[in-house]
Amino acid sequence: MLTRRAAAALAAAAVLILAACREPAPGQSRVVTYDFETGSAQGWRPNDPAHWRVVDDQGSKVYELTAVGSQGPVRAPTSISVLAGHDVSSFEFAGRMKCYTDPAVPGRDMCVFFHYQDPTHFYYVHFSAESAEVHNIIGLVNGADRVKINVEPAGGSVFRLTDRSWHAFKVVCDGATGEIRAYLDDLAAPILTARDRTLTHGLVGVGSFDDTGAFDDLKLTILAR
Repeated sequence: MLTRRAAAALAAAAVLILAACREPAPGQSRVVTYDFETGSAQGWRPNDPAHWRVVDDQGSKVYELTAVGSQGPVRAPTSISVLAGHDVSSFEFAGRMKCYTDPAVPGRDMCVFFHYQDPTHFYYVHFSAESAEVHNIIGLVNGADRVKINVEPAGGSVFRLTDRSWHAFKVVCDGATGEIRAYLDDLAAPILTARDRTLTHGLVGVGSFDDTGAFDDLKLTILAR
């Protein structure tokens, strides 16, 4: 039988869990952070768990994508790990990323996913080492091959994923207006922008189209709908 103190502790924990699952009140936000320093990626759901692990990187633990994935029924990024339990509309998602692929490969990439609903319905930001029709874009996968939706012309966007160093990233989405902004290194000036409301909510995540790399210090700020 539970003691009175234990019962009170369980009740308090239940209240905290319920509060964490609720959407933020108007004008407020809720923050979820992951630095992987426990050695675990609990809460993250990869499409292929065999390709993801937590490893040491110069004194810090990071979330590493170790192998390239396989194409599915539509042309889209092959490696995706989403943060389970946080279906969001408006948000800011930030952290650090680095790509392991040879910098001489112009299409090398790391990706950030959002409004992820299933393997063929999501948005993604493709941070790359070149600007092209399918590289360094904000893409939409909506039951068909990915399409570029950012306003910057192919070949005209700023690209910075040109080495094997860590890069700071940020992706901001306003679910009400469909405004999307993506930043790399300079977190005050977006390099990619779009406005689209095809998908209005879903999970966030990280991964790549067809490269390997790592992510760390991930911070999801969930804004009230």
